[in-house]
Amino acid sequence: MTEHPNPVQELWQSQPVEGINMSLDEIRRRAARFEHRILWRNRRETAACVLVCAMFGYFIVGAPTVWFRISYALFIAAMIWVGIQLHRKASARSLPAEMGAYGALQFFRGELERQRKSIRNVWPWYLAPTIPGYLVLNVAWILARPGRWWAALVFDVFVSALFIGIWKLNLWGARCLQRKIDELNAAANGV
Repeated sequence: MTEHPNPVQELWQSQPVEGINMSLDEIRRRAARFEHRILWRNRRETAACVLVCAMFGYFIVGAPTVWFRISYALFIAAMIWVGIQLHRKASARSLPAEMGAYGALQFFRGELERQRKSIRNVWPWYLAPTIPGYLVLNVAWILARPGRWWAALVFDVFVSALFIGIWKLNLWGARCLQRKIDELNAAANGV
């Protein structure tokens, strides 16, 4: 069954909307580019989760103690959790084709805000799930090599710096998204 265009809806959607100084085509182009970037980011992150799961699955087989096995299993569980949360919180959404300029602008702004929120709050869903596995790995390392506890401490400093770097990078990304949101707000207000 083919749908016939609704002339009233087409007329309504083609009317200029006061206050928006960005064309519908421009909004659609920006939204499509943003969706594409998010899609590829999520594919990379998902591939990394799968790779880490495979790596720790391999490590479990040859792990010298039960503490190492528990640690690796916790890392696998964390990566599965991160992958699920990435899909749930930060998946790419397409701009519906039937939206007019104002609706498209609102949708795109909502997507920017949703992505900003997800990356601004990476601690609870992205970084924190790996901490239990990491703590058990520390215990396993210290028990396996009691005279080399300092090596675990050096590695702890490295991992802490890595976590802080990931957190700061995501905060920077959230600020970049906020600038895009501000730009859309200015376009919506006709500034």
